[in-house]
Amino acid sequence: MKNFMILGLCGLLSSPSWGHTAPWDPSPQLKALIIGLKLTYASSTLTEIDRINMQRVDNLSFFISHIDQPGTPEHAQLKAFLWGMQKAHAGSVYQQIRTNVVPWFCPKGGQLRLPSPNSPNPTVFIENLIYETLERDLQRDPKRFERYNGSAAFMPVTGIVMYGLQIKYPCYRPIPERHRLPGWVY
Repeated sequence: MKNFMILGLCGLLSSPSWGHTAPWDPSPQLKALIIGLKLTYASSTLTEIDRINMQRVDNLSFFISHIDQPGTPEHAQLKAFLWGMQKAHAGSVYQQIRTNVVPWFCPKGGQLRLPSPNSPNPTVFIENLIYETLERDLQRDPKRFERYNGSAAFMPVTGIVMYGLQIKYPCYRPIPERHRLPGWVY
């Protein structure tokens, strides 16, 4: 009986539903932005640097173009990148707090609650964070993707994630000027 209970507990703890988070439900504005970005990425008038950026896994264009294409090598590459970035940020903030270094974002309890690696979508946390950050940015800076010939359509995903973590889990309210990331509206 004891062995049965231990096996049941192990099964429960390693269950894919542990830490399950639902995918982000985008607003109509975000859906319109994503459609507009996909049209931009499909345009024949892109510059050479934009085409190069579209091949980079850490670029917003790569994320938007391949996140909804499961089964492709690009999707697998993107998921591996997102998983690594998610684990790096979670481990980094935990280690900063543990060693009494003031972190640049402060999740409740000192740790990010990440989905299990066995869950159906282990990168859902960081995907949702990217979408949520784009939503907030649309509210705070609606013209961002129109300025500078649409260069924001090719920004690094890492910047989006850093800004998203900082505004979702702030250490200070309001965030001090010296702690703010350049180019973002707070």
